[in-house]
Order: sequence, then structure tokens, then C-alpha cells
Amino acid sequence: MINSNLIKSAFATGLLVCALATGASAKDGVLRIGTEGDAPKFSMADPSGTVTGFDADIANGICAELKLKCEFVVQTFSSLVPSMDSDRFDVIISGLGITAERQKKIDYSIPYATTPLYFAVAKDSPLAGLKSLAEIEKALQGKSVGVVTGTTYARFMEKRMHGAELKTYDAVTQLTADLASGRIDVAFADSPTWMDFLVTPDGANFTRIDLKIMAMDDPDVLGHGMGVGMRKGNTDLKTKVDAALCKMINDGKVKEASMHWFQDDYTIPCKK
Repeated sequence: MINSNLIKSAFATGLLVCALATGASAKDGVLRIGTEGDAPKFSMADPSGTVTGFDADIANGICAELKLKCEFVVQTFSSLVPSMDSDRFDVIISGLGITAERQKKIDYSIPYATTPLYFAVAKDSPLAGLKSLAEIEKALQGKSVGVVTGTTYARFMEKRMHGAELKTYDAVTQLTADLASGRIDVAFADSPTWMDFLVTPDGANFTRIDLKIMAMDDPDVLGHGMGVGMRKGNTDLKTKVDAALCKMINDGKVKEASMHWFQDDYTIPCKK
């Protein structure tokens, strides 16, 4: 487990930044990558600056395809976009969601991954064997469905499940507690929530419905997935990164990294 205080201390003293803005760029054989470094399973940096996680695997895969050397620059998530604008690094690879607001400031690669969403029910529920969203929508008429308030998947439920009683929660722990106690019939949340809950004693009698909801199922509500962030107008780099990502997707490299870190496939198919 990463000691976040140690990381912050190291960062504050300048020890954690692996590649300062020294004028290096992709054309010099180096791709400088901005990443958070304190996001478990996505981007994790130790005090020496070594970065591991899903984001690191994606970055290293891109560098391998482009025959470049990866150099990671670890910063707080909120500082990544302004720091890239200041030429501190070339790209951002940090579970960066593609949003309309960010697209005003930066360009994105093609989307390559998104966190899947699932319904969870009791193992003996008649809902457990359903296979399609249409079946679930029909079966949830008059049922209580729990979601965490303010999330994109709460908005997805509000849009799709008109006949269900929607119950909202401020925290995942509250949601799973009510599911375990039977106060709600169904809960809807992201894959990591169920990966954690289903292996606990409270989750032993529950299961995910075998239907994966992805961003591309409703991008207007669920967003467009994760992309590599780049400075606006760098069309040459975008073309190369897009091609590298598409090859990684088609070759199964993104799926391989996703299954390693999340035990689930987060891949968004390449449409190019």
C-alpha cells in the first residue's frame, strides 16, 4: 500500500518528479507523461518515482509502439492540465475522462477504456439470470434500486428506470449496507465496487447480473471513457498516439492490462 503522505513529502521536496521540463519531447526519443501517482491500481508511484498501474501499462505500451522512452512526471491530478500547458510533459495518462469542459483546453486521443457498471442482486433473486438491459428495465418495475448520488450512473438510472423506485446514497458503504440488509432489491455501481463488496462476508450471498454497461452504451450520460490528454493542435502526436492505442486495443494489450489490475475488461473498441 502506498504511503500517500510520504509521496506528498517527496513531491514537495522535488524528489518524485522523474522528468523535469528540460526541453525533452517526443521528437527527442522521449515521451514525457504526466500522471497522478496516487490513484490505486491506476497510477501508483513509490518514493523513488517508479510508476506502476493500469495507466503506466498503457503509457509503456504506447512508448513501445512509438519506439520512444517513457519518462513519468508525477503530480496532483488537478495540476496535470495546467502543467502540460506549461510544457512540463507531453501527454497526460492518468485515467483522464473525456469531458466537454476539458476538451475546451486540451485534445484527446481516441478513447481506450472505461469503468464498467453492473447491477448487483441476491444470488437467489429472479433478476440474477437476466441478460439484457431491456429485460432488467422491465423486471425492475416497482423494485427499489440503489445508486450513489451525483454519479453518472445515478443519472443513467434516472434516465432509464422510470418504473423503479430509485434510492440514492451519499457513499458506497451506505449503498452496500442497504443491499446486504435487504432494504433495497437491486444496486447499480461500478465494477470496483462489486469487486470489493462481493468478497466480503456481507456480499457472500450476492452476485453481479451478467450484463456490463459501458460508456459507449450512453455517452451523453456516461461520458466517452478515458483518453490520453495532449496540448491542443499537436496533430502529429495525436495521430501517432491514436494509432498506437488502436493497435494495443486490437492486439488485446489494453484488455490484458485491464484484466491484470481490475479482473475485468475496461477496453473500448477502436473504431478507426
